[in-house]
Amino acid sequence: MEGEAEPADSPEAFLTTLGESLKQREGVDAGLAEILKTYILKAAPAQNPVAQAKDAILKLAGERANPPKPEVANG
Repeated sequence: MEGEAEPADSPEAFLTTLGESLKQREGVDAGLAEILKTYILKAAPAQNPVAQAKDAILKLAGERANPPKPEVANG
């Protein structure tokens, strides 16, 4: 069919491409997209991908809530 994208070679290739595409879209949080790509968008995810993704999201939220303070030079 004309105008349709070629299907990915495998589910893993499709999901990897989807994850990369999400990270590059305007208006999408790249950090959260990376977490989705790493834990959820897998053809054969880990045994507990939702719990792993939740932990990564909480870590990301903590880092964003408490960014490192720049060191001030004495002088």
